[in-house]
This record gives sequence, C-alpha cells and structure tokens, in this order.
Amino acid sequence: MGDIQALIEEKLKDWQVDFVGLAENVAPPEAPKEIHWLYVAGNQSQAYKNIRLQVGRGIAGLVWKTARPQMDRDIMNDVAKRLEYPIARTEKLANVYAVPVMSKHDVIGVLLTGYRSDCTAFDIEAIGRAAEELASLLQGDE
Repeated sequence: MGDIQALIEEKLKDWQVDFVGLAENVAPPEAPKEIHWLYVAGNQSQAYKNIRLQVGRGIAGLVWKTARPQMDRDIMNDVAKRLEYPIARTEKLANVYAVPVMSKHDVIGVLLTGYRSDCTAFDIEAIGRAAEELASLLQGDE
C-alpha cells in the first residue's frame, strides 16, 4: 500500500504534472462498483476523499467503463465538464489524462494526471508504463 503512494508521489515529480491520482473500486464484489480516489499526490485539499463515482460517471468512471485512455482539455472553462469531472473541479485541473489500470481484461483502477495550467504535455507512454506497474502492485495486494 505504501509502495503505491510512493509511486504516485514519484510520478508527480518525474512527470512534472500538478496532480496524480489512482482511483479504485471500493465496493464489495457483489455490489455495484463505487470508485474512490485512494492515492493522490499534488492535491490542494482533502476534498478528493469525498468523491464517489459510479462506472460511466466522472473521468475515472468513463475510463473504467470504456477501458480506454481519455484526455480532456480546458475543463475549467467548460461548465458541463466541471460538473461531470468532480476531481477536476475539486483540484482545479484544467487538463487531464487518465488511463485504465488493467488486470487481464478487467479494469482494476484508473490513473489520472493533470495540470492546473494550460500545459498539455502528458508523457502518454510513461503514464501507460506506470499503469502497468500499478496493476502489478494492486494485484499483489489481493
């Protein structure tokens, strides 16, 4: 568990982004998925702990549903996006890139990186590699 938080904090520095977070399902196996941000770095407050998403809701929920990366830009200037992405609104993220963390063919987490500025220079390959590394760590927890 500490390894995951350490990795998230390391990536915040390595990638020079403003925010890195890992969301996971916290619901029991038989219940509908409930996605929470469990590991974050670069956060401005603890408000992310109150965000509860379902599959298909919020950027983490969309990535979870589609099992595909998603990038979104200029979120703070778009009212609909601010409403749809509570993590962006809470952390004042202007640009985000999120990728699924996969175990075989199942999504087991969502790794999100973000900037509070206009910067959109996401290292897509490095973020993908980090998602694979996180998958190994998460599977080790089970």
